[in-house]
Amino acid sequence: MDNASLCHVCDFLNLTFDPEPMHWLDEPTGHASALAKANLGHQMRYSVESLESELACSEMRHVLQLVFEGGTERDPEYWSLHADGACVASGSGAFARACFRESAQAFKDVCRDAVEAAHGNAVASLDAHDYRLLRICRDVASIA
Repeated sequence: MDNASLCHVCDFLNLTFDPEPMHWLDEPTGHASALAKANLGHQMRYSVESLESELACSEMRHVLQLVFEGGTERDPEYWSLHADGACVASGSGAFARACFRESAQAFKDVCRDAVEAAHGNAVASLDAHDYRLLRICRDVASIA
């Protein structure tokens, strides 16, 4: 093998890819944790669950559901956010990824703004009893 061939082989061995950093709301703490948490789908679901917990402590209680369409659970192509069964926001996986590149809170803030806008227009806040009942129904439906 001459030197020219060796240079071409070395060039292909030094290829690197530097992805844009992602800011996760649910930070992985180790290798096994990163396998489960360091993906777009998990972080989107965690953001929505966190938002629902925050809203439950306020007077603006809503049961939130995030639905993925296309792609995989780890990397969805499209998503839609439902508050008490009504669709309040939808978007692409690329948009959600851009939110997590911006900051860990960006996707959660987008969802909060959508729920607040829907709350003012068509989706009324639930009282504590109805909120618990609707959460139980959602949990039972997710098991089946």
